[in-house]
Amino acid sequence: MTSPVSGPIVPGMEVCDEGGAKIGSVAAFHRVITLPDSAASAPEEIVEVKTGLLGLGKHLYVPMSAVQEVLAESVFISHPKEELESLGYYEKPAHLS
Repeated sequence: MTSPVSGPIVPGMEVCDEGGAKIGSVAAFHRVITLPDSAASAPEEIVEVKTGLLGLGKHLYVPMSAVQEVLAESVFISHPKEELESLGYYEKPAHLS
């Protein structure tokens, strides 16, 4: 079985929900490496997504665990866009401030 991530995630890529509906585009890809003495030992990867007309809407902060597939120009999230707010993806993680 191949990995769902077939290439790098870069700014400008289109981001879609599990059904293919456009959510926005990648604003940034964050890889947060924690210190050895902290509770979390693995790096956390987050895709920052700008939404709205011309990217002027809110930003989403989607963990890589929610990325279903990455294609050449698109990233697919494993949830419908109607669920993203209830999952807390609109809240900027404190370590990205």
